[in-house]
Amino acid sequence: MAELAAGVWIELERLLALPLPAEALASLWRELLRGLPEGASEERAALAAALEAHELRRIEALCLGSGLEEGLIRLEGLAPALEPERLAALLLRVLPELHRQLVDAAGADPAPAVVADPQRAERLWQADRWMRRLETLPHAPAVALGMMAEHICRYGAIAWMAQPGALARQRSVALLQRLLVLLPEARSWIVPAIRDRLQQGLDELERGDELVDPGQLADLFEACAAMGEDGGLPEQARQALQLAVFRGRATLEVWNSLAGG
Repeated sequence: MAELAAGVWIELERLLALPLPAEALASLWRELLRGLPEGASEERAALAAALEAHELRRIEALCLGSGLEEGLIRLEGLAPALEPERLAALLLRVLPELHRQLVDAAGADPAPAVVADPQRAERLWQADRWMRRLETLPHAPAVALGMMAEHICRYGAIAWMAQPGALARQRSVALLQRLLVLLPEARSWIVPAIRDRLQQGLDELERGDELVDPGQLADLFEACAAMGEDGGLPEQARQALQLAVFRGRATLEVWNSLAGG
């Protein structure tokens, strides 16, 4: 019978339930996991599952508390390793709190200073990203989720329309295009808002602004051209959008030929 190596031996079940603070216990598990041989598959799997559960609880606590940014960063790192069902379950707990912080707290008519807050705009962008991700995961359908998705997208679009720069224009158009799907009855203001973003990019290109990104504008023009094929668009809005795209493509072609020469 082989002798046990020297040391303190603790049953796996007791090890996972040691009465230690959560972070201290997780640090212990990590050290043990690093030292376990590959052959200890049962122990390795149990420690890995315990660490994953610990990190999920930590992310949830951060997102539901005052550490939203850190929580979303940690979620970004952990999400690829999570089973789709576990990720969906976490998002179903976290997204209602994001909605409360970013939509409910702002009210039906947010103050200009709230709308212009770049940190809030970034949070809304991330919330919309995770809402889109949830929509691809297996989960029970709920009417409240559709309402939250529309609110986060709409408030995000309005927030990014208030931000300066090419990135803000790109994100606001992406959110507006999504909002057109989520809230088609709002075409009357969404389509003109998209057209205005196109015009802004076109004006920057014609002025030769140093910060303008021709490649980004080309993608924007193509996305808006596809939108012009929407059969639900009123004819006047369709023609205005198609004209803006035509002008944009023509100006971009001239700009590229001059830059290449």
